[in-house]
Amino acid sequence: MKTYLALVSLVLSLLSGQALAWGEKGHRTVALLAYAQLSQATQQKVDALLKHKGFKDIGEASVWADKIREQKLPAYAHTGPWHYVNLPRDAEVFEMSRDCARPCIVSVLKEMQAQLQNGDKDKQAEALAFVVHLVGDIHQPMHVSFADDKGGNTTKVKVKGDEVSLHYYWDGLVLKGLPRSEQLAASLMEGSDDVQRSQWQSAPLSQWIAESFNLTRQVYANQSNVVDAGRQQRDQALAIKRLQVAGARLASLLEQQLSR
Repeated sequence: MKTYLALVSLVLSLLSGQALAWGEKGHRTVALLAYAQLSQATQQKVDALLKHKGFKDIGEASVWADKIREQKLPAYAHTGPWHYVNLPRDAEVFEMSRDCARPCIVSVLKEMQAQLQNGDKDKQAEALAFVVHLVGDIHQPMHVSFADDKGGNTTKVKVKGDEVSLHYYWDGLVLKGLPRSEQLAASLMEGSDDVQRSQWQSAPLSQWIAESFNLTRQVYANQSNVVDAGRQQRDQALAIKRLQVAGARLASLLEQQLSR
């Protein structure tokens, strides 16, 4: 715990004023963290697939799934629901038949893992980009959230006088002010050890979902209409840890999928 608090203090002391969203800074950080934990052989396989798709690096690939939505490309118009899953507020656990009747982040992540192994080069490269992105999303609380609130999109909070949705706060503001992704990833690598990463990596996908849903419950339980500096710092500390966990799990997943 002391080590983690020291890490948070270190990261917060490196504030640079850069204002990227979880959707960019967070995804790039998760991707870079994962890449740093891969074996050299797996890094080479990742690099080859990225090059085939025209990505500069894994950081660029990590935000591609959001970019194609922003560009409203017809070929990817169906991918919007792939980025999240919403559960009933009183749900005890995630249920595939109830919560993922149409493609959702859980079913698509599994589908993309299979495509990463069995598709042609084009499909494998796309699958890699989706896997990298979706592992990041599934560790962001509002992407495993309540159906009746559309993942925090109808709840409003005030941040420095501006009213935004709770989802946008977590997607676009909670990491605001932290260092660039490269610096942040390097700091987070120093803040976790092999034993801790191994514990995170041993958790099944069902636990990833449960963790984020429980964090969503905590967010709502501690909900206030105004996000003050104290709350943003607490939320930022939580987000930092989720980036670490996601990076470790993504590394393990890619190692398993690409070493076969």
